[in-house]
Amino acid sequence: MRYLTLNINPNTRIDIDNSVWGKETIKYNDEIVSEKSSVFGSVHNFEKSENGEIVKYEVRIGLNIFRGVTFNIFRNNQAILLN
Repeated sequence: MRYLTLNINPNTRIDIDNSVWGKETIKYNDEIVSEKSSVFGSVHNFEKSENGEIVKYEVRIGLNIFRGVTFNIFRNNQAILLN
């Protein structure tokens, strides 16, 4: 099930999917860059080349009893999505 699609710019998209069995999948422009199994969330790290530079991403998925599933996404240690 798709939980989130984040369009960072016209050429860059991050998708977060999760199965009913707890398998989290992170995609960068339709390429799988990280997969983990989790019940309460996990942290996914990956690097991609953008405009000739290596960019580091961190995707934090969590479970909050009040807000449900939460996502925090960082690009080069700067938050691009917090919820």
